Amino acid sequence: MRLFRTLHFLSVDVVLGACLFQCLLTNIFLQGQFPPLLVILALAFTVWVIYLVDRLLDNQKPVLNSPIHDFHRRNALSIKCLIVCNIIILTTIVINLPKYLIINGVIIAFLVLAYWALLFYGYFDRIKFSKEISTAFIYAMGIFLHVYLNERETPYLLLILMSFLFFLLALQNLILFTLLANSGLKGDFILKGIEGVFVCLWLAILFFSHLSVFMLLPFLITFVIHLWIHYISKSKQWAWLGEIAFFSPLFYYLYAIIST
Repeated sequence: MRLFRTLHFLSVDVVLGACLFQCLLTNIFLQGQFPPLLVILALAFTVWVIYLVDRLLDNQKPVLNSPIHDFHRRNALSIKCLIVCNIIILTTIVINLPKYLIINGVIIAFLVLAYWALLFYGYFDRIKFSKEISTAFIYAMGIFLHVYLNERETPYLLLILMSFLFFLLALQNLILFTLLANSGLKGDFILKGIEGVFVCLWLAILFFSHLSVFMLLPFLITFVIHLWIHYISKSKQWAWLGEIAFFSPLFYYLYAIIST
């Protein structure tokens, strides 16, 4: 249990969820393919670095107090070393990627640097949920990057709608736990709006595209788990479950194995 808690505090569950969704989307849109191992590793270490640095910058604000922030404060030196090691590994991976992926990855890297600058100087504090929106946008871009650069047959509109669907899923997670961690922060109506738009978009994609319900099921499972946390448990102690909810592509692969 302690090991699992440590891995959660280090955002390892976020990394695994991102890789699983990247594999799912590649499998759906690129005719049953999986991303090359280097592409998966590049995403994994990129997401890990971003989340670790994000926590590091968050801890510059003394008002933040939670078990995960306390963990990062106690182990600040070790986590900084982990970030450096991850950056070194990520660099060796990136230089071996195809040039077109490197170029587009650099564009996302500049967005991440701009995001960190805004976070460090406190600009996100001026507009409610601007940090969550920015994080969800960058997260969705990174996961869809390989599909966008290699898909040639799927209608472009469907890719955009699927990207927005995943963006809403990530945003639901981020805003939900921001609200649970800050009881005085008002914004539940925004979260309910995100949930309503997600349901409408999920149904529209299901009925008006070639994607089957089993391809879209992981999105729905993740969404429903967050609904349960929002309306039933109403506790930030379930943050770990909110991250594990992104392991839902495993149900798609389980169905694929059973059906064959």
